Amino acid sequence: MDENTLSVNEKLFSFKGVIGRHDYLLNLVIICALSTLVIFPYTTYAYTHAQNFFELFDMSKVYVKAPMLLKLWVLLGTVCISALSVSNIYRRLNDIFGEVKNGLNIALCSLSVICSFFFLIPVYITIFFVLFSFVFGIVLLVIKGKITGALPYDYKKEFNWGAFFGTWIWGLFNKSYIPLFELLLWLTPLGFYFQLYCGLKGNEWAFKNKNCTDVDAFNKSQQTHTLVFTLLSLVVLPFLYFLLVFALIVVIGIFVANDSNPKLNTQNGSQVEAKLDKFLDGFVNLYFDKFEITQDENKFYVSNDEWKGSDFKDKKDMLEMAATRAAQYRRNEFNAKYPDKTEYFSKSGELPRTKIYSSETGKLLGEFVMNEHDLDGSFTEAFKAALKAYRFYNAD
Repeated sequence: MDENTLSVNEKLFSFKGVIGRHDYLLNLVIICALSTLVIFPYTTYAYTHAQNFFELFDMSKVYVKAPMLLKLWVLLGTVCISALSVSNIYRRLNDIFGEVKNGLNIALCSLSVICSFFFLIPVYITIFFVLFSFVFGIVLLVIKGKITGALPYDYKKEFNWGAFFGTWIWGLFNKSYIPLFELLLWLTPLGFYFQLYCGLKGNEWAFKNKNCTDVDAFNKSQQTHTLVFTLLSLVVLPFLYFLLVFALIVVIGIFVANDSNPKLNTQNGSQVEAKLDKFLDGFVNLYFDKFEITQDENKFYVSNDEWKGSDFKDKKDMLEMAATRAAQYRRNEFNAKYPDKTEYFSKSGELPRTKIYSSETGKLLGEFVMNEHDLDGSFTEAFKAALKAYRFYNAD
């Protein structure tokens, strides 16, 4: 047997040797970050081209419709990610067993590869493999390896919570400048992965860059940083955020209370209603070119370019905003015609007769279609039916 068969190997990609839990988790964070880069364009495409809510979870159907370049990007990226994952799983299993068991290793690695290609298999099968992958990953992280577990304790491989919560600020205190990348990544999908990376590498960076010789003094300083940055992230910043939100609510409340004063009402209605109409018109004009409210239908027109550039949530919000504006329009019309009567108009009531059309072609682009019998079942079935009722069509 090769003398390097069971030696420690921390590389991101290699099938030789064994890998401990810390380094396996570190490589896993890198692999997850790379997976995000691979899959993000694909999920964005699925989100913007889904015809209803449930198509977002049927990735196999979305993959068939995707452009060829996007298919190749996802397929090749998944192959590379699978190779990286399998190489780490293989070494981790060698460490757990304390020997190389090629047959068992290959079988377990094969199941992990199938999990990687979730976008090619039906969603109900995907759920099984996702659950298997989750449980399998926990097992690999929890079980102590026979090879690396026998090595001397290395404090540099402890997770540094100060580096995790403090990232770039912690880095400045510890002469570590790699965490400064968090300033570029914290608003991106990679921000959390980089935080984990900083936590896993924190002790190593700090000990090396500060040229520490006293281990006890080093551990005490890192414990202090952990306490400070944990309190700052979990207590101080959330409290300041709560105060800011509370202040905004108070200001808005005062503004609405002043506008609701009867003395400020005009002859044609309150200033609050006038400002609400103006506010809604501002949003409507931002998205729609025009709208027509008839007795049976609320027609809102949007440009093809605006529709194509909107994802599923944006389209859903546009349809609901149109219904809200239609409800306000009908309320104003009714109050002007029948000042002594009261009629309730709501977004949910107007949603079924609100349609979005193309400004260029007049083609139907969005609607809410829900049959009454869909509401006869359980709450879960009714909720699913409500989500499916949002129907969006391509502009072309």
